[in-house]
Amino acid sequence: MDCVSLISSNVDYSVDPCDNFFAHVCPVTSENHFMRSLVEIKNKIVDDYKAMNPMFDDFSYDKTSQTADTIRQLLQSGELRKLCVKKEKLVTLFTRHLLKFEVSDTERMERWKALSCEGKLEMIKQFPDPARKYKLSRYILKEAIDASIANSQMKKLDGKVRKLFKKLKLAVLKQLRKTPWAIRNGAVEMYESALQNINFTTFSNLQPSVQNLTSGFVKVRRECVESLNGEFSEEIEYGICEVIAVGEGLRALSKPIESVYSSDMNDILKDSLEMWNSQDNHVYVGNDFLLMANTDYLSDLYGGIGFSLTHEILHTLVFDYRDVLLNKTLAPFWTKDSKCVEEQTMKTCETFPTVTCNSTLTFEEDAADLAAYRIVWNVHQKEYGRKTVVPNYESLDKKQLFFYGAAVVFCYPVSIFYWRVYNLNLFLQNAMNPTSVPDFDHSSSYQRINSLMSQMEQFSDAFKCKPTDKMVMNRARHCELYGSNAQRKHSFRQ
Repeated sequence: MDCVSLISSNVDYSVDPCDNFFAHVCPVTSENHFMRSLVEIKNKIVDDYKAMNPMFDDFSYDKTSQTADTIRQLLQSGELRKLCVKKEKLVTLFTRHLLKFEVSDTERMERWKALSCEGKLEMIKQFPDPARKYKLSRYILKEAIDASIANSQMKKLDGKVRKLFKKLKLAVLKQLRKTPWAIRNGAVEMYESALQNINFTTFSNLQPSVQNLTSGFVKVRRECVESLNGEFSEEIEYGICEVIAVGEGLRALSKPIESVYSSDMNDILKDSLEMWNSQDNHVYVGNDFLLMANTDYLSDLYGGIGFSLTHEILHTLVFDYRDVLLNKTLAPFWTKDSKCVEEQTMKTCETFPTVTCNSTLTFEEDAADLAAYRIVWNVHQKEYGRKTVVPNYESLDKKQLFFYGAAVVFCYPVSIFYWRVYNLNLFLQNAMNPTSVPDFDHSSSYQRINSLMSQMEQFSDAFKCKPTDKMVMNRARHCELYGSNAQRKHSFRQ
């Protein structure tokens, strides 16, 4: 599904885009929001692949729950004590992995090492539910395998987004080199270096690790079963070898991966609408967002995933008061005249009031939105912006489609990146509520859409808005952070 097909079925044409673009694009009554569609498409890709490759059903939720029940029964039965006589090494591996699933402190691990085989089993039995963390650990393997499957089926989209990222990074660089305040205070070379150092990764960077996980899991489980040589019941063999195999799988997955921060791994493996700029030098795009490149319309491509990528790039090159307090190297060279970002945010808040509207707290995100959208708009217009209608959607022209492309991305709560809520329906219900409380760093989705659009004269031109229309009647002064038209004042340090 691309932006255009969504527009035809989901936009509320009873709301004038010049009156309230958020309500026009993200109607409360809609059941088929763009981001929900991306998640569902990705899940279907994975399910279809598994249907053709049944071996992956071994990591299903049902199978994992059944295995956890088996492990609980084994620990209570006492049959595992028999292994202490013939296969003490397997008991050691079994208990070590169950213990590592449950605790991370080295003191308890040291006590475990000193215990006898029977003592190790007793230690594990003291946990309220020894199989609980095993179950969660197996789910991590499932998430990793599902994400790997999804990414393997999106190779073309992955490559398309990588090329687009390089192009947009170059576009930012060109605007940086033309920025008056950056030239005047000697920031260009430093900012350029920071820009060039931004890495780009997707789940494809993790594919070798997941392949090691799956091959290692199968190999370890098979060798474990063979070592038992049929001397024990299938239940014992299965329970023990499952725990050992899951432990080895997690170990393979936890090995350092080049260009991926270990602190990001948990979110990467969840693969649930993930996109961020980590530590100002690492942009990650999850599988859901790769699907945004599945469009034949360049207006859609640049307005949607193009805007999102440029937003993440610009997190490296916009700075708020927190960056100054943290003594970030580049912050002192940032323009002194970025107040226009807050002015635009507050103007929009006056016109479209929300429960929370703090332009100081949300400054970095608002600035990245504003700067990204102006840069991407300029790139698109120079290369693809001839004013023609969109095939099969003659009521739209390409300029309008560009704005729709960015807006549909916000038809869900931005705080999904930070607050993990597993009920997608609740997520989307909150997103459509203009008075919902956002996280502390982002303006609400409602605010972000209307602020971006209402403060851009290109929007009013595309939709032929009148000066008295709500989306444009309360516009603040023009604001550009990068490019030849950027504000010209000096840096913080001057």
